Amino acid sequence: MSTEDVYDLVGLGFGPANIAIAGALTEKWQQDVNFPIKKTLFVERHEVFRWHPGMLLPDAKMQISFMKDLATLRNPASPYTFLNYLHSEDRLISFINRGSTIPTRKEYSDYLSWAANKVQQNGISCLFGHEIIGLDDAPEDTIRVRYRNLKTGAESTIRTRDFIVSPGGLPRVPDFIEPFTTNPRVIHSSAYALKIGDALQSLSGLSRPLRIGVVGSGQSAAEVAIDVRNRLANVPAQGRHAVEMLIRKGSLKPSDDSPFANEIFDPASTDAWFSTPSKTLRERILSEYKQTNYGVVNPRTLETLYEIIYDQKLNSAISQRTKSCESSSPVIVIKPYTSISSIEPAAQSDQTKNELLLTPEGKTSETEQSFVLSTKHTISGTADSSKYDIILYATGYQRNGWVNLLKHTGIGKHFGLSPSTSNVTLRPSTDLLEDSGRPQHFSNGSLTPDETPSPVSDSAVSTPPTSPENSVFSSARLNAQISHDVYLSRSYQLLPLNAETPLVPRIYLQGVEEATHGLSDTLLSVLGVRSGEVVADLAKGYKV
Repeated sequence: MSTEDVYDLVGLGFGPANIAIAGALTEKWQQDVNFPIKKTLFVERHEVFRWHPGMLLPDAKMQISFMKDLATLRNPASPYTFLNYLHSEDRLISFINRGSTIPTRKEYSDYLSWAANKVQQNGISCLFGHEIIGLDDAPEDTIRVRYRNLKTGAESTIRTRDFIVSPGGLPRVPDFIEPFTTNPRVIHSSAYALKIGDALQSLSGLSRPLRIGVVGSGQSAAEVAIDVRNRLANVPAQGRHAVEMLIRKGSLKPSDDSPFANEIFDPASTDAWFSTPSKTLRERILSEYKQTNYGVVNPRTLETLYEIIYDQKLNSAISQRTKSCESSSPVIVIKPYTSISSIEPAAQSDQTKNELLLTPEGKTSETEQSFVLSTKHTISGTADSSKYDIILYATGYQRNGWVNLLKHTGIGKHFGLSPSTSNVTLRPSTDLLEDSGRPQHFSNGSLTPDETPSPVSDSAVSTPPTSPENSVFSSARLNAQISHDVYLSRSYQLLPLNAETPLVPRIYLQGVEEATHGLSDTLLSVLGVRSGEVVADLAKGYKV
């Protein structure tokens, strides 16, 4: 009988969040040889490190300063800072000379890859090309982790004392696109750069101009529209290619990256958000600051896009006045107030539908190689339909992968999750005070029945509460809502229900807690600080 390896910490995923955790751990090892968390493993689905490869477009820039990297805000002297990366690559002076604190997305991706390699050189273990498929209770206060080799299908198990889930985001797929997600010419922005070349190549036999539909009104939609226009310039056609942006708004809106608005992404704002006394108030704050991140476009990108469209108008005017041939450059058209109700293959036969859904590689006629989008103008109510050869949808991400993992494993029961669970809402542990009508008793003594929660200070720099210990919730209100509400500590630990058999190992979430920890949680802004908080909280569970 084989003996399972036992780890102090196992992490799902090896993206920026867990790389930051790994970096903070290795720094602790350098500072303290007796640091209790020693044996770690991160399990990553991809064969190699990858960060948004589908959006690594030429000249695309980050939206944040390089100083909001994996470590600087936690420890400016860390070996994992962006500055250390530049220095090690002999580009520090050149980066300074370029006169901007905003790196390109390509360079930031390379920085993350560099950091991923560096933490492994410093003792972090990572298993690429594998996925975690099971979590169950195990002896000696551990969790049994079952994972699978994605190439061979072989399954293995290990055990861990604590577990971190950093699942990243999955494409948000509108209902009308759902039947076409496997079609190689219906592409989510997350896979755009990886698939657009093949999609255009599949249409290379056509002589007519192509028509591309871009669904969405945010940064990714704008970048995709500009990039695909540039690509179409190299596709020969007897006519003019067109890229149409279908947006529900009246116009593309700029992201608010002004200094005061940007403070919502400061680490101190995490405390303020977590301590906000009700779900309603948190939703109100989210609505107020939504234009810093959602459905908006960086002003620089807006200027580029507007210049393209303005130049189109200029060329058209010159052509009309001079009676000369108009430019054949592809055009971008923005169709505002457009709601999409359905998408269908242009050819209506069942046989053609099946061909398009499965293998539309170009064996059909030009008509059959198109899609028809049925739309409605949200102001006038006018119905319309348009035909497109490729549909690109930049509809954002959903972050419930952790729910789907836990509810189908033996660990899920500790959080009230089961395979039938749906509509799970993450809530901060402070909401338990509101739900039960009086403060709960946390067994670590951080809040007693005689105390009330501290008000949020104007400076939003209150000291973060320590994580409650496991198995401390037993209110009737909590038990009534376990099918929907899961509670999270300030230190990002999922809080199990009070049970006869408590869950001693701790499970932490990373990158999915916008509802509890604020707008910055799914972004890069607080990675450095958050990793330090999680590592510190992990260490508290060990007796020295």
